[in-house]
Amino acid sequence: MAALPWRLVVFGDSVAEGRDDPDPAGGWIGWAGRLADLLELPRDRVANFGRPGAVIADVAGGQLAAAGKPRPGLVVLNCGMNDALAGFDREAAARRIAEVFAWAGRGGAVAIAAPVPCPPFLEQVPMSAFRRKRTRQRIDEFNAELQRAAEKHGMAFLAPDAVRRVADPALWSADGIHLNPAGHAYVAEVIAAIAGALLAERPAGVATNRGRT
Repeated sequence: MAALPWRLVVFGDSVAEGRDDPDPAGGWIGWAGRLADLLELPRDRVANFGRPGAVIADVAGGQLAAAGKPRPGLVVLNCGMNDALAGFDREAAARRIAEVFAWAGRGGAVAIAAPVPCPPFLEQVPMSAFRRKRTRQRIDEFNAELQRAAEKHGMAFLAPDAVRRVADPALWSADGIHLNPAGHAYVAEVIAAIAGALLAERPAGVATNRGRT
């Protein structure tokens, strides 16, 4: 196995934060914490900037600034649901997604973008057929921009088919918009498989030694 990066950096919304996957020690475990465990990466080397309600503008603005200087490691972007629900300018979103990938690239990091799923929420809450259809269209549009930016910057995008099991309501919390512990565990397993392969392909000397901080 390739040398592990010195840290995992996560950007995104409440799903990225780990909402509804409680840690007995306090806070959330989420797919990010579970991913770190699968990669045998100490939790104290996980920097999770995911925040409830975040849209891609918040990631490209405040979250990137909070992360500081990019460094070699693994970066995962998990954002877009709030953009799809509220509506977004496609060109502006594309620029901001590109900023995240460019930030990762400057530090020599491996970056992965998770797709925006269609949550059970869309079928659970009263809304017009038009709004439901338009929200699904926005999800597809946001995913298309994630894929385009990933390809342009030589990073990875998880195609929706790669996480097809998220269509199962059993992986979601009662609110239908946040993953439950089983859902977070599933997403972590999928990302770990992709991340492991990408990290193994890193040029020699790019990954940071475990003993450094």
